[in-house]
Amino acid sequence: MRKQNMRSISKFGAFAIIMLVASAAQAQSWNETVDAAKKEGSVVVYSNLVGDPTLKAIVAQFTKIYGIKVEVLEGRATEIRERTRTEQAAGRFLGDVTFTTSGQGELIAKEDKSYVPHEPTPNIKALRTPFKHDGLFAPVMTIAYGILVNSNMVKPEDEPKSWADLANPKWKGKILSDDTRAVGGGYLMFFATLNEPSLGQKYHEELAKNELTFNRAMRDNTRRVGRGEYPVYIPFIYTDISNLKGLPVKAIFPKEGSPYVIYGHVVNRNAPHPNAARVYIDYWQSEEVQMMWAATGMGITRDGLADKIPADMREMANAKLLGTTDINRQNEGLALATQIYK
Repeated sequence: MRKQNMRSISKFGAFAIIMLVASAAQAQSWNETVDAAKKEGSVVVYSNLVGDPTLKAIVAQFTKIYGIKVEVLEGRATEIRERTRTEQAAGRFLGDVTFTTSGQGELIAKEDKSYVPHEPTPNIKALRTPFKHDGLFAPVMTIAYGILVNSNMVKPEDEPKSWADLANPKWKGKILSDDTRAVGGGYLMFFATLNEPSLGQKYHEELAKNELTFNRAMRDNTRRVGRGEYPVYIPFIYTDISNLKGLPVKAIFPKEGSPYVIYGHVVNRNAPHPNAARVYIDYWQSEEVQMMWAATGMGITRDGLADKIPADMREMANAKLLGTTDINRQNEGLALATQIYK
């Protein structure tokens, strides 16, 4: 028995040594990547998230830590896509990394071949469920959507507590909504709730009977509710509540969960600074950066930080997630939305 125990201990020790060696090799390999990134000296980033101050703060901190200059070009998704496609066609490669949504990343990689897989980085090990690194898209944060009500027009006891509540006939003619029939927040809400077993197509058929008013000016829509033009607006980006201070509005977190968009990074094909690109991507999944997003109310993708989020932002950043879009089913979804919401 003693000999058997000794053999077990010996095997365990050998395994531990192997793991330590592997870990050391990985650390050395990553250190080499960081050194190579610093020699490259810069990284060019294209971003679909326009005008966000948090992005600028993160970029400044990255340069401070690594000494790597970051040049950011912001634009609409269509503009960034065309720029990247033109670079690839002309053989003039300028962009290294693109900050975009998971759907756009997948679509452009598939149709244009402008984005390519990249090797994993150390911080992907900390990603929480349901987020993962699939080799192409490195998730960073989420923008979640719920319900906005005018608190002067909707009494607490009458507030919708769920998406299902909005199908109640009492809301007929009282709901302002982003258009479910076009790509955007309204369609995201439609698709996520369509695929929720407790809701589905039947729910939308009932909701459509309430004669939603569609308007694609999302930022203006929230103020229209604040001014009392409508008692309810869907879907509402939770973090926009900070732009409505002083107005009688309240964000509702539906019990089924919140539809969401995932933002993250992809690597551009033929990136001129491939090592700097990987180091930049890894930094955005660090605890430091994740907490910077959480402080604004954005959802984060790193595990183990839920209780560290500032109390006033915790409900938004920790919102229960319902679902997101599927680029492969987009045409199907838009067709169904158009059929239901005539």
